[in-house]
Amino acid sequence: MKKCDLCHMPDKIHYRVKSICHKEWIVCCRKCWNVISNHNNYSYGGTRKAK
Repeated sequence: MKKCDLCHMPDKIHYRVKSICHKEWIVCCRKCWNVISNHNNYSYGGTRKAK
């Protein structure tokens, strides 16, 4: 399992995103995604699922 770039908790599903606070692409868990998706200039880049 990969770790979230923000909270560093391992999870099976991550979202590739960027926003006004994160100019480069990051991967984050669902909990962190709920916060980032409300930021200005939010961009979604896909979902990564662990096999």
